[in-house]
Amino acid sequence: MAGDTKAALPDYLRGLNPEQLEAVLHERGNLLILAGAGSGKTRVITTKIAWLIRERGVAPHSVLAVTFTNKAAAEMRERACAIDPACADAQLRTFHSFGAWFLRRNAVAAGLDRDFTIYDDDDSTTLVRAALPDLTRPEASRLASAIARAKDYGLTPDSPELDRHFTIRNFRRSYAEYERRLRATGNVDFGDLITMPATLLENDEAIRSRTHSRFRVIMVDEYQDSNVAQFRLLKALAGPGAYVCVVGDDDQSIYRFRGAEVGNMR
Repeated sequence: MAGDTKAALPDYLRGLNPEQLEAVLHERGNLLILAGAGSGKTRVITTKIAWLIRERGVAPHSVLAVTFTNKAAAEMRERACAIDPACADAQLRTFHSFGAWFLRRNAVAAGLDRDFTIYDDDDSTTLVRAALPDLTRPEASRLASAIARAKDYGLTPDSPELDRHFTIRNFRRSYAEYERRLRATGNVDFGDLITMPATLLENDEAIRSRTHSRFRVIMVDEYQDSNVAQFRLLKALAGPGAYVCVVGDDDQSIYRFRGAEVGNMR
């Protein structure tokens, strides 16, 4: 890039290398950014959020950016807001935090208490033991983990392919009883924070239309760690005309044990 052209850029863009700048300034069609460790993936996505809001007039509340850990989400928010404080009004969250926010806003449609509790691994294990009292706690913990993995793959107790993924004896029946008891409490587990919003968006036209109207820009950091259920949620969130930008490294997935599917990128 010629020196005079780069000098015309806002200060926060001048430190980007040509590839990073190209990614930040891209705005036509959806964008997949493949970048290795240490190449500035998070810098690109946070700068892009600020650039869209500050230079392109995108309404902050219409921007959704998701990642996988609370630390990463906090860093994303801090970096974007350091460029433009208006970024504080964007939805910059983890997948699960966004799912909880979405379900509390649509609790009635989801059949939940608005002040629902999010079950952690211990809560899920306790619920399994209540459903199947003959199990020891370690056995119940292993079954609860299998149910969590099934949800990561977007599988319900009625999914025909469930038996191909899980060979645990009577798994379908045990999973169904767990779900029945969980739904009766009006609460959710971590898997529900992804699958239930996706289901609502797919099946409720009013919620889908309202959500598509709000979120015009959708971004994902560390996209290589998205699982099947998260990919389904992203597809449901992206309405016609939405701008989708995902950033990741297909050689660096750390959540494969949770069903992360690098094929989502490919």
